[in-house]
Amino acid sequence: MERLAQNLTNLIHCNKPELSDLEIKKIKFGLECFLGETSKFLLYLMIFGFFSLTKEFLLATVFFCVPRTYAGGFHADTYWSCFFTSLAILSSIIVIGSNVVFVLDMKYILILLTFILVWIYAPVDHPNKPIISEQRRKNLKYVSLAIVTLFTGISFVVSVEYGGIATVALFVEALSLPIGEFAKRRYTNETTNR
Repeated sequence: MERLAQNLTNLIHCNKPELSDLEIKKIKFGLECFLGETSKFLLYLMIFGFFSLTKEFLLATVFFCVPRTYAGGFHADTYWSCFFTSLAILSSIIVIGSNVVFVLDMKYILILLTFILVWIYAPVDHPNKPIISEQRRKNLKYVSLAIVTLFTGISFVVSVEYGGIATVALFVEALSLPIGEFAKRRYTNETTNR
């Protein structure tokens, strides 16, 4: 993905030589993200579609990824480690959410833990794209909490099976926050000590 993004960036730069180095880096980063996420999504769609789990996959993806856009979380280092980690996470969300019967008390506990983790840790930024502004950090926390609140409400009005997937997806995303924060601190310490 990095090579493909670099080739596309070079092509763009040839046609627009007036772009600054920073603009070129932003374009390359954006292309890497777009190509990586699109290719993973299409591969997951084929895999889960093969097992007739397309609806479950789409639901798990929305309830895991939309809050993640604002709250952040753990990020793998390479395309393939991200691919297989995300595949394991989405598979676990679908299997647990579809097969475990969540009594109301259990669902409330998961929701409460989700809100606590989001409140404490969100947003977890990536070392390559840090959030510098404290106001932006605060806004992202509130947006994350609002999305979790909205999605929690939706999880109560969909069918029991889909509600389980939705609840587990929100909880797993919340669990990725302290893991991502720990990984970010470790990365920062390693780069500082070099």
